[in-house]
Amino acid sequence: MSEPARLVFKRTIPALPEEVFEAWTNPELIRQWLAPGENVVIEARTDPRVGGALHIRSAAPDGTIHTIDGIFRELDAGKHIALTWSYSGPAELICAMETLLQIDLSAASGGATAMTVTQTQFATTEAAAIYGEGWPTCFDKLEDCANRAKKRPPRY
Repeated sequence: MSEPARLVFKRTIPALPEEVFEAWTNPELIRQWLAPGENVVIEARTDPRVGGALHIRSAAPDGTIHTIDGIFRELDAGKHIALTWSYSGPAELICAMETLLQIDLSAASGGATAMTVTQTQFATTEAAAIYGEGWPTCFDKLEDCANRAKKRPPRY
């Protein structure tokens, strides 16, 4: 019997752990980055508490709609998030499959955050491969958002 598919991504994000945590839980920030490739988030709702829901709708350049729904299982501000992650849309290989997403954050040098994202409970290795292609593009967008935020003048 083979080991179930598991994805692990490690990134250094140029923002404080509290800010990265906020990027994962604040709908306004989610809209800026949490859609793979050229897709854009068109709707995001969160209730960031244990048992609270996450809902994200994104659109591809051709207008195709993709939806993610999840339930927050664990929240430790600035340190850890665990939630379910379920896709609905035209990518049949990942439809009707609930995975577990865990985000671990820790302070890194220069005011940055070491972020580790682990996704498990895939139904197939093919489904894991689809997610494996998309996540890096999301994290690139997250880094871009953090870099833009650093360049903004402070609000008084």
